[in-house]
Amino acid sequence: MTAGIPLVLCGAGFGPLHLAALQRLNGRFRLIGQLADDSEGARRFADQARIALWTRPDQASVGAGVSCWVSATGHGVPVTERAVDLLGRGSAVLAEAPLEHDELATCLRQARLGRAAFRVAAVASATPSSRRFLGAAQVLRARTPVRYVAATCTRASIQALLRLLGDALGALRPWQIREPTPLGSGLVVLGGSLAGVPIVLRVRNEVSSEAQMVVEIAVGSDAGELRLTGVHGDVLWTAHATGSGVLLGGTDAPAERETVSWLRATRGELTAFANAVESPGAAVSEAQVQLTLCRLRHDILAALGSATARADVEAVPAADLAAAAVEAAADDAGGEAPRVRVPTGDETHEAGLRLTRLLEPASGRDALAHLPGAMQRLEAISLRALGELLVASGAVHPGGEARTAEEIVSALGAAPRHAWLVRRWLAALCDHGVLSNVADRYVWRRALRDAGAAADLPDAYAALGFPAAMAEVHQAALLRLHALVRDELSIQQLLFRERQDLSTIAAYQDNVFTAYLGAAGAHLVRRCAELRHRPLRVLELGGGAGLTTTAALRALDGAPVDYLFTDIARAFTAAAQERFGRHRGMRTAVLDINVDFTAQGVEPHAADVVLAGNVLHNAAHTGRTLRRIRRALAPGGWLIFTDSTRENCAILTAMQFLLSPAAGSPPLGSEDRRAGTDQVFVDAPGWNEELLAAAFVPRFVLPSLESPLAVAGQHLFFATAC
Repeated sequence: MTAGIPLVLCGAGFGPLHLAALQRLNGRFRLIGQLADDSEGARRFADQARIALWTRPDQASVGAGVSCWVSATGHGVPVTERAVDLLGRGSAVLAEAPLEHDELATCLRQARLGRAAFRVAAVASATPSSRRFLGAAQVLRARTPVRYVAATCTRASIQALLRLLGDALGALRPWQIREPTPLGSGLVVLGGSLAGVPIVLRVRNEVSSEAQMVVEIAVGSDAGELRLTGVHGDVLWTAHATGSGVLLGGTDAPAERETVSWLRATRGELTAFANAVESPGAAVSEAQVQLTLCRLRHDILAALGSATARADVEAVPAADLAAAAVEAAADDAGGEAPRVRVPTGDETHEAGLRLTRLLEPASGRDALAHLPGAMQRLEAISLRALGELLVASGAVHPGGEARTAEEIVSALGAAPRHAWLVRRWLAALCDHGVLSNVADRYVWRRALRDAGAAADLPDAYAALGFPAAMAEVHQAALLRLHALVRDELSIQQLLFRERQDLSTIAAYQDNVFTAYLGAAGAHLVRRCAELRHRPLRVLELGGGAGLTTTAALRALDGAPVDYLFTDIARAFTAAAQERFGRHRGMRTAVLDINVDFTAQGVEPHAADVVLAGNVLHNAAHTGRTLRRIRRALAPGGWLIFTDSTRENCAILTAMQFLLSPAAGSPPLGSEDRRAGTDQVFVDAPGWNEELLAAAFVPRFVLPSLESPLAVAGQHLFFATAC
């Protein structure tokens, strides 16, 4: 973000969700720093957000024109005390914790004196579920009188509940709270009325419930009952005349996962805060609402009394209840209802190993233990070739003066479109101690004499499961690196020689790592098909040589499917039609992941599964492409994709030439988080942040960093759409 209202975060409880919410505000805020304790979590967040970390208030750049978001953690200082200090210095403040009436009045008074905006966050009212409920309640209230309210909450979520009830009923005054009736398990029932409407309120008044956000509301009228099952739950309407229930929003309404629901709510609350900062007068009515909420919350807490300790009760496993429910719902013929369960990472990892025969009954670990050593040999050979090229070309002189990256690019005679790749070479050589970088100037340090040579490539590639042709291509590339970087020779000429067809490309992609990832992805596709009572709708992006397609179709094994294979190149779609066209339900189409999918014939919610094998790094903007995928998926749909999360030295000297842009075209990632970094791959944390911001729930990434399979830097990502 390069423009907008300067924003300081106060507290140590911020994370990727908060960053994602800020990123979706189109630059209305510009994050400049964090005021927090010098803890590992705070340092990690500040590094991730690339902002300053201040550990003392006098260090923070606050004052008039700067806004502050104060979380409940408050840097070891009560939220009210921190807010009053900031308001006194002229900063606008968004406070994230419930305040007592006197505390709120103090903050509002200080805001008036400092002429600064002040707002108490109402995130629970801003979730998509809450907004749907309130929209329906407004229409219901306009057409028929509200006769009763029944609600449930924890002690910690009383304020959130009251805010929702006030918005649903249009008012809170007058209210009346009757004597409570304690029940078992810490439940207390309160009777009374809000805005003249009778209410029954059940509160879990236990110490253990202090951090739990539980809110359920039923609003009754002569026509029927409107129910909110939670701030991230469903909105249901039951008509008294028919007794039928309707899930409001229809089948296409998103069933929010909690994380993404909070993301959207936080974004909405930040938008309201930005509006208050830009138009302080608009915050006056909101302040009055908050004062009313504080008074009512005080009255309810007074009626409840102190929170009780949690009683020791026997736990009832949810799995036992679910099993009984499934058994009770089975038909008379003995059929069993399907168990809807999202696969786990461990299950999928084991399936990937088993299907690729990497997991032997007696020695599963031994089948993988050699991979790191083979990859290290491959990378060392590539690094040695890069160092020798720089010296032989005169780009770097052992014992000579330091040179800038631009000077080295020029000395190599590198084509402009490969300049980014030369800079990645320099970074890799620095990482391995061949070069050193001081003040953006590179100087020679040492040669890798024991790294092996191009002649050693066949053994290393064979150990990694590659065909012999891959070693031959890499040997040819290392011998002709200078010609490749000068564009006197193309990597395509080395790859395809006299022929260029689907089988040639597929051969280069066949190895232990892609086999494992393909098998793991295919297992997920099969599991998704088992959970549906109709043909599975699959959209494959960037199908290319068909490795992902082959694994998926083999796993589906004749199951009914509507499979749309797409690629940007007609040569690939034509080859796929010829190869896979015999499979019932197979279709092919040309599709560009950097263009709106609907304009290319893929309608919203048209797929249950989206597959993308090693293609999403080709997105000009990963966030936009993920949002296009999200629109193509049905609610709850699955995104399964593989991609590299880091470069290795082997691909830097061969396959990475394929990713250089055409002359005059922008580099990959020039519009997203990769801009200006020369990186073409997004790391695993970066992908998870992008998925979160695009309304996905990241489920898991395979293989784990501890696995020998992780040495290639290739991973499978599994996420579900919200």
